[in-house]
Amino acid sequence: MGLGLSIARGIAEAHGARVTATNREGGGARFVVDMPGLAGASGAVPDGMREATA
Repeated sequence: MGLGLSIARGIAEAHGARVTATNREGGGARFVVDMPGLAGASGAVPDGMREATA
């Protein structure tokens, strides 16, 4: 894991969240930040908080 992702993981964990990284089929990586309670009861993802892939 690179330094930036390590820092992001530390910040996320300090706020009760979790960061995971997986390889994508065909190349690249998928990074997910799971922040319990952020979406609220509806489960909707707030604007600007969409999944990003690299």
